[in-house]
This record gives sequence, C-alpha cells and structure tokens, in this order.
Amino acid sequence: MSQISSMFGHLPGMGLVVESFEAATTWGPYPRYYSPAYIGSTAADPTNTPTWELRVGLVMGKIFSSGQWVNYNPTANDGSEIASGVLPLSLRMQDVQTGSNTAKFYAIMVSGGVQSAKLIGLDNMARAQMSQAFFFDDDLPGDQQFPWQRFQTKIASYAIVASDNLTHFDNLGATGAVTFTLPPIANGYYFGFHALADQNLLVTSNEGANLVAFNNAVATTVALQTGGSRLGGGFHVYTNPAGTKWIVENASAGANTVTVS
Repeated sequence: MSQISSMFGHLPGMGLVVESFEAATTWGPYPRYYSPAYIGSTAADPTNTPTWELRVGLVMGKIFSSGQWVNYNPTANDGSEIASGVLPLSLRMQDVQTGSNTAKFYAIMVSGGVQSAKLIGLDNMARAQMSQAFFFDDDLPGDQQFPWQRFQTKIASYAIVASDNLTHFDNLGATGAVTFTLPPIANGYYFGFHALADQNLLVTSNEGANLVAFNNAVATTVALQTGGSRLGGGFHVYTNPAGTKWIVENASAGANTVTVS
C-alpha cells in the first residue's frame, strides 16, 4: 500500500492522506519502463474523481505529433487511441499552487506482466494493441491479436501517412466522396477501408499503376462509386515483401460493385 500526502514539499511533519492505492499492477519479473516520459497536461483519469488524479494502472497512449503521453482514448485520432503503456504509480496533474494541470516528467511501463483487473481503461481493443509487449495474467498466451491497431473515420479526402499503418478507415457521416491516398509504397503496410456511408469511397496509389486488383496488375485506383452498391463495401490493402505492389482484397459485405482503374 502506498500513500500520497497533501503536505508534499511542506515542512516535515504528518499530513492528511489524499489518496491510497494498491501499488501492485504487475506480476512476475522484468517490467520495462520508458523514462523520462513526458506526460501531457491534458492527461486525465476519466473515471476518477478528481480526473486530474491519475491512478496507478491507468492505460496510456502517446500522441504522434508531440510525443506526449496521455490517457488511452479509443475514440481519439491523435495517437492516444493506441494503448501503449501503463502508469506505474499515481500522479497528480494539478499544480497545488495554481490549480491548473501541468505537464510532468514520469515513467511509463511499456512491457511486462500486468494484472488485467488492476488496469484502468483497459478494453478489448487495448488488449489487442498491448498484447505484443504485455502479458496479461488472465490471458497468458497473448492470443488477443487483432489486425487493426486503430479505427479512424474520415469525412473528407485524406492522405495516409506512415504512422497510420494498421489502421482501418471508414467514411461514416460523409456527405460526399472521400478519397484515401496511400503513402509512398514500402514493405509492411496494411490498411483497411469500408464504406459506412452511402457515398463514393476511393483508394488511390501515391505513385500510380502499382495496385493489383481484380483482373488488373497496374491499377491506380479502386473505388466504390456505383449507386446502390457502395454501402458495406470495403478493401484490405497491403504491400508485397518487395515493397513494389499494393495488393487489394475485396472485403465487402456482399456483391458490392468495385471499380478498378
């Protein structure tokens, strides 16, 4: 059992305990930590009161653009939707003097054995994302693998970047055509696309003429753009080992019409 006192930084003496927590979220030896980790000021513990008290075991994600760690948020689109670590000790984000949340340098557990029941914010998607680095006490084989690291909705055309790898895209809520432009081709990419709105959805090559689709080995674009045959259509698109071809698999709900050009 660990305790945090409200008198931290004051003159020596006893102070009121503002939070108590069970320190053991891990099991077994060899947990690994990323330190120092930059914890962003927006990090929160949504199910705690107050939310600025981050509890031990909070599942964390890392924002792509800034490298800051914040709480895992499965509906985000900044990188924090990928569960990448666990907070090893409680952390107060609010500054005692100003009352404002401030960024902190801390440590993040990035691999090792964890007790699932002690993790805060863990869901099935987070399990799948974490399964390559973490061993869950209720799932020792680590069989929670999932092909996608994240799901993203786009209602306007979007140029995919390298950090989007293993992302599944959809167009839910779109009111017009959405074109997804693949990144410069390289080995190891895997993307998914589905039309969840009855609008044109196109996937196009960055270089052109290197998509392998139905009866066409030099296609530039695959599309769902036939009225009455778009909704529920989809593709899985991945590269060959040489990094020279995009391979397109039809992942549609039925006999959706796919246009190859």
